[in-house]
Amino acid sequence: MKKEKNNGSKQLHPVTKDDIHFEVPNNWETVRLGQVYDIEYGKSLSEKYRNSEGEFPVYGSNGIVGFHTEYLVDKPSLIIGRKGSAGAVNLSDKPFWPIDTTYFVTPKKGLDLFFSYYLFKTLDLGKFNKATAIPGLNRQDAYGLIIKIPPLAEQKRIVSKVEELMALCDKLEARRQKKTRNPK
Repeated sequence: MKKEKNNGSKQLHPVTKDDIHFEVPNNWETVRLGQVYDIEYGKSLSEKYRNSEGEFPVYGSNGIVGFHTEYLVDKPSLIIGRKGSAGAVNLSDKPFWPIDTTYFVTPKKGLDLFFSYYLFKTLDLGKFNKATAIPGLNRQDAYGLIIKIPPLAEQKRIVSKVEELMALCDKLEARRQKKTRNPK
């Protein structure tokens, strides 16, 4: 995967041996998040201007907050809570409108959408909350995180295994709830 050069908004220190705390296969890349992902700002769309008859979801910091007839982002992407539910991660596989309390991330070539989703879910971005009354996330903090990126085929295998295990967890939870409701 091609790493992007730092632009003016991403002043990132290179990853050094001291930053690497565990080994991964040689074909995985150890990079800073901001070297391979761009975290973009959503755009204001107040409720009074939304058209609920629209087909495109409008995302706030913790999920869908309405619908609209227009979209801002036309590619499958992640939506990350910026204000309020700072660090919450959602995924849209169709065009959508992320409002100004969110960031969005459109994975680049070589990055699987679902792998990216699970990766961002593990990052605990809420720990970077900088606000006092209303939780807030600064993307510069996220850009400095060190992540490990496997080749695309391995990303897809990881996603497949995670989804298989999550389905098993769902079955076990349903069984547990059934036993709780109907004890013998």
